[in-house]
Amino acid sequence: MFGEIPGSPPGTRFVNRRAAFDAGVHRTTQAGIAGTFEGSESICLSDGYSDDDIQGDLITYTGFGGRDPKTGRHVADQKLVQGNAGLVRDHELRLPVRVLAKESVLTGNKKGTSYIYLGLFLVTQWSWGERDGFKVLQFQLQADPLDSYTPAEISKALVRGEDLPPLRRTSLTNRRVRNAAVAETVKSLYKNTCQICRTQLRTAAGTYAEAAHVRPLGIPHDGPDILENLLCLCPNCHKAFDGHAVTVDESGKVYEFERYKSDLLIHQQHHLDMGYLAYHRDISKGKSK
Repeated sequence: MFGEIPGSPPGTRFVNRRAAFDAGVHRTTQAGIAGTFEGSESICLSDGYSDDDIQGDLITYTGFGGRDPKTGRHVADQKLVQGNAGLVRDHELRLPVRVLAKESVLTGNKKGTSYIYLGLFLVTQWSWGERDGFKVLQFQLQADPLDSYTPAEISKALVRGEDLPPLRRTSLTNRRVRNAAVAETVKSLYKNTCQICRTQLRTAAGTYAEAAHVRPLGIPHDGPDILENLLCLCPNCHKAFDGHAVTVDESGKVYEFERYKSDLLIHQQHHLDMGYLAYHRDISKGKSK
């Protein structure tokens, strides 16, 4: 079941994971992700992954699998299966994800053993990384401004022993605000022609293309919103590029699932930074640090 659970609004506190399971908020008592290939309905932030990160209303969440339960070190690659694949599906379809968090994760106090339901989040990015020499999946989730508390809001209330404030109705985000002017510049250079497939999509309102960031904005990638980090792509190629099906090598050759597809169209006034393309290749193949 996706979305809110009747009787368990954002801010609901559970004595343990079993109580959250019984309420239907996170329908597994062990796994961090509750989901299938069709989509993941919830995740749980516990003390498991040091790579998980919280900044404002953004959460960087590491996928499941590949770790030795005794040492916590990775001993195998993670795979796009079950809940991991479900979170990718959530990203594609913009399905809401319930987020449950252990009190100790929010406050840093290991004595906190209860779990707090934060609300609904959306998967805004996903990529491959590398830990202990093995591939891991990383997901960025952002709080829905109308249906969730940020981790910071919950943490502040817990530390002070206060009641939660009324659920906010405006977005409190630390995401970079995109520069519309630089996006229009890259599209103008190519006359809305896709740099990968050379398609110039025509609509009743004129030609259309999208500006795609090579190194993604926001945590954990922190890419810059500059012309050197942008491509002009059609919607299909944009989706494939962001979905890590398409990469570009240092010579400008485009590969789809590691098979040569085309040469990247590069305008003489577009000084594309090949370092950002290398970064994109790394997060598409699991080599980022």
